[in-house]
Amino acid sequence: HSTADSSYITKIKGEELNLGDFCPKGAQLRPHIVWFGEMVPMMDLACEKASEAAIFIVVGTFLNVYPAANLVNFAPLDCPIYLIDPNPVSASLEAKHIKEKAGTGVPALVKKLLNNVY
Repeated sequence: HSTADSSYITKIKGEELNLGDFCPKGAQLRPHIVWFGEMVPMMDLACEKASEAAIFIVVGTFLNVYPAANLVNFAPLDCPIYLIDPNPVSASLEAKHIKEKAGTGVPALVKKLLNNVY
């Protein structure tokens, strides 16, 4: 389908992308991700949504890749922030650091939140 910026997004169905695989618009097919150095689409909307958060959960990051790392700064002052990453996090913010991989840390956090442990 087409998006506001006229990109072309399609399901690849797990097939490998190769140089020379073009979309109907003639551009090289690529994964639907943001590479380092590229503009993050809808960043204004992400900042707005972050400012409305009741709980802010960051998964798998050192919080040093901007502008996305800046989203945590838009969370309301009374919003609990949880960082899930097994590695040390280089962030100087008030957050609960859950030192686990996403596959175990996210379900553990959800369980604790549902049981009002945090």
